Amino acid sequence: MFESYHAGQLAIQKKTGEEEIANRRLPKFQSTLHERSVRFIERQVLAFLGSEDASGDIWISLLVGERGFIHIPSLKEVKFDLSKVISNQSDIFFKNIETNPIVGLLFHEAAKRSRYKAWGIARKEEDQVSFDITMGYKSCPKFIQREKIEVPEDSKSVSPAYQNGTTLGTSEREWISSAHTFFIATQTKKGEIETSHKGGNPGFIEIQENGVLRIPDYFGNSIYNTLGNIYENPKAALLFVDYKRGETLQITGKAALEFDQNSADDLHKSGDTGRFLTFETKQWIRTKDHHKVNTRFVDFSKFNISTNAEDNQG
Repeated sequence: MFESYHAGQLAIQKKTGEEEIANRRLPKFQSTLHERSVRFIERQVLAFLGSEDASGDIWISLLVGERGFIHIPSLKEVKFDLSKVISNQSDIFFKNIETNPIVGLLFHEAAKRSRYKAWGIARKEEDQVSFDITMGYKSCPKFIQREKIEVPEDSKSVSPAYQNGTTLGTSEREWISSAHTFFIATQTKKGEIETSHKGGNPGFIEIQENGVLRIPDYFGNSIYNTLGNIYENPKAALLFVDYKRGETLQITGKAALEFDQNSADDLHKSGDTGRFLTFETKQWIRTKDHHKVNTRFVDFSKFNISTNAEDNQG
C-alpha cells in the first residue's frame, strides 16, 4: 500500500499549498495494477518506457506493437510479446534494462484521452519482456490532444536509421518548437523512474538562445510526480514522436525548476501558475523509420493555454 509521497513531492505540494488535495489522492496509488486498468492496457498498441543507461543517464523509448502485444497475467505483472512489436527493436531501452531493470511505464491512448502509469522491474525472457509491477496509478487526462493511432494489418518490421548529437540542430529545434505533445521521464533520489506526458498548443515549448528548453507547468492533479522528482534529482529525459513520419527524437539531459515567474507574460504562458521547468540537452538520438502506423489528428485539449501573446490582454 502506498502510504506517503517522497520528500520532493511533499516540498512542491507545500510550496503550492496543495497538500490537502494531494493527500486525498493517495488512495489512487496501489502496489499493483488497478483491476479496471487491465482491459485498457491490453488493448494498447503503444507503450512508453523510461529507463536508465549504464552511465546513469535516463531515456524514454516508444514500443509499437500489434494489438494484443501486451498481456497481463496478474495485477503484479505485465508482459510484452516482442514477436508482435513492429517498432525499432534495437532501441536503447533493450540495452538499458540489461544493466538497470528499473522502468517507468506509461500506457497512453490519445484518442480516448486516457493514460495509466506503472512502475516496475524489467526481465528479458527470449521473445518477451516482463515487468514486475511495484505501483500503479490512473493519471489525469488533462492536456491530451486527441489523435487516433492504429497499426496497419499488413504491418512489417522497420529498418531504422539513426542520427545523434549533443546539441540540438535546426531541424530538431523546429520539431520541438511546433510540438503539441511530448513525454518526459524523471527519477527519484532512490532511482525509481516515472514516465509522464505533457501537452499544450504548438509553441508552448520555448527554446532559449542558449538551447535550453523552457516548458510551462500548468495546473494538474496536485501530486507533482514530475516536479517532485526534479526537485530531488535533476536527471530527465524527453521523447518527441512524429507518428506520420514514423520518427522519434529521444533526448537525455538535466532539468531544473522555476517558480514565482510572475510577469504578465509568464503568468499567461503558464496558465497563472508562474511555474516552469527548464531542460538542458546532454545527448539526443533521432530515429527514422522507427515505426509505421496510421494516424489522424482529431482536436486539441480544451485545457490548453493560448500561446498567442495578444491573448495576454484583458
